[in-house]
Amino acid sequence: MPKVTFYTHVADREQFIGRLSRRAASEGRLLLWLEDEAQSVRIDRGLWREPPESFLPHEFWLPTDDYPAGVPVVLATGDELPELAEDIVVLNSSDAFWCDAPAPPKRVLEIVGDGLEDLAAARDRFRAYRQRGFEIEHHNMQGKA
Repeated sequence: MPKVTFYTHVADREQFIGRLSRRAASEGRLLLWLEDEAQSVRIDRGLWREPPESFLPHEFWLPTDDYPAGVPVVLATGDELPELAEDIVVLNSSDAFWCDAPAPPKRVLEIVGDGLEDLAAARDRFRAYRQRGFEIEHHNMQGKA
């Protein structure tokens, strides 16, 4: 059964993405699906710098190309969700509904800010994942991240 974990009330989404990426990448391959190119550039910089002593190898990916081999973290964005290998975890920081992907991933991490619009959009995604049979987990990060 596929699983989605919602991290809600995240005050600094991009800093949290960096921290969660390090943890998730230690367990396997990770795709960071981001809002747009501007966010991709900011996350890229953060993965190079924070923390300074532990660079996380990563690269950008255009979903029209082959998925990069041998890279623990891949950054991408786009309007159409790609089909991924079964072992890739998706960290979603966009408005995309990964349960609607051509072949939904077995594991999705949803990052949700603390704004009212973010929370309303997350409720819609929560319902969609539940309707498609995903196991759902939730972590309220208020005051923690």
